[in-house]
Amino acid sequence: MGTHAILGVKHPDGEITGCYVHFDGATILPRMEEYLKTNTTTCLTLLLSQAQSVGGLRSFPPEDAGDFLEDCEAYVVDAVNWNAYHLGANYSYLVDFETAQVAVSKKRQWE
Repeated sequence: MGTHAILGVKHPDGEITGCYVHFDGATILPRMEEYLKTNTTTCLTLLLSQAQSVGGLRSFPPEDAGDFLEDCEAYVVDAVNWNAYHLGANYSYLVDFETAQVAVSKKRQWE
């Protein structure tokens, strides 16, 4: 069973580019920190934009094209809906575009 999460990049103007992540949502932080050691926040933003267009990611970071959900519809996480309960996502990871610092929060479960 997957632990759902949302992952986003917060830009200096307050906009967020984000996507849904289906598996391993509780344990993304170490992989995110490792990813940001070798990739820029611009690369992460482009990856999340690509994932938005196909419904999100199975896991982060994607190992290959099979890690994209390949849904028929886009699923966009942005500044307007960041705090929504996205498909049962209990975790959120928001990366500051300028500093690459990652803010993690665990969302309460709605009943």
